Amino acid sequence: MADSCWPTGRSHSGTQLLLSYLLMTHLLIIAGMFLPGAAVAADEVTQQAEKLQQLRKQISSIKQEIDSIRGQSNDLQKSLEKTEKEIGAISAELHQLQKQAQETTRNIAALNEQRAAERETLARLRATLVKDMQSGYATGRQQRIKLLLNQQDPATVSRMLIYHGYLSQARAGRMHEVRESVAHINELEAALLEQQATIADNRQQQAERSERLSAQQAERKALLASLKGDLQSRSSELTNLQEDEQRVQALLQSLQQALRTVPPEDAGAVSLRKLKGQLQWPVAGRITRRYGASQASGELKSSGIFIASAAGADVHAISSGRVAFADWLRGFGLLLIIDHGEGYMSLYGQNRSLYKQVGAWVNRGEVVAAAGNSGGQLRDGLYLELRKNGKPFNPTSWFKGQPAALQAGKR
Repeated sequence: MADSCWPTGRSHSGTQLLLSYLLMTHLLIIAGMFLPGAAVAADEVTQQAEKLQQLRKQISSIKQEIDSIRGQSNDLQKSLEKTEKEIGAISAELHQLQKQAQETTRNIAALNEQRAAERETLARLRATLVKDMQSGYATGRQQRIKLLLNQQDPATVSRMLIYHGYLSQARAGRMHEVRESVAHINELEAALLEQQATIADNRQQQAERSERLSAQQAERKALLASLKGDLQSRSSELTNLQEDEQRVQALLQSLQQALRTVPPEDAGAVSLRKLKGQLQWPVAGRITRRYGASQASGELKSSGIFIASAAGADVHAISSGRVAFADWLRGFGLLLIIDHGEGYMSLYGQNRSLYKQVGAWVNRGEVVAAAGNSGGQLRDGLYLELRKNGKPFNPTSWFKGQPAALQAGKR
């Protein structure tokens, strides 16, 4: 330890040893001061992780209780849930693979640029070195001896010898640069081969996931045909919608209780209430069902809006908050709920895939899901609700303008 504090080859005096001892003692004191704090920080992180794990278990239990509400036990619905969750998981994997592929493609482009620049540098160095070699050959291989034997002024001879020494050193330096450039190009070539192998592996994984996805989508199609044949009448539609509302109401009440155990990570986030009229729509598309629209032959009113969108379109969080729910729920399909604080929650339903887990903190505009038609729906898009203390309200006036054009959401 002490040796590393001093230059090699220098003996340690008594004073130096004393200074080393004092320095080590001081460092130990400082370490003693900071280690307890580090331990406390580690304990806090562990406690937060445990709380988050407990929250996820609690919400999983809530989900099971919600599922027990009459009507959820239908075998066809259970099969649909299993299939759509599998589709969502595969879609999420494909989404991640696509992101990795994009990053790898950027890496390859950067490496190709570096390689091209390095080759240009190598070409210039080689050209300069060739000129040096030609110049040296033209002046003669025994130029130093000729200078010594020449009857010129010794001072001139000395200057010429120094000049030739500089030329030799410069030539040697350029040769070293050439070797380094060649070595760097070889490293870049190896890195490119590695990135290309990564791309090939990525493509193979995507092909496998796509094959699995096609199989699950075919299974879902068969299930939807069975569900269609299982519908009895308009009265059953009304009953189903009423049960869906009971489920989500019970879910939201339970979530609000469960979330109190885990404090928010970002206390400085802007309140959703203050963003009224400034929010960006979560997905690109066209609103085809508005808040309050009639359902079940006018017996019920819609609690949210439906934005018809491209399958797989990115769904963005409307504001910062914490993911309170990320699972399949009958009537809503793959549902993501974000708690924004002060009793406000946003619900994103019928997704094809969910990218966030319960407890995750998300920022305004962050991609949290992919639009789809889960929950047995036929049209692709996103079902959106805004709620305050569990009660739905019209979200239209909270957003600026209309959703972006449908093409902007395609991937």
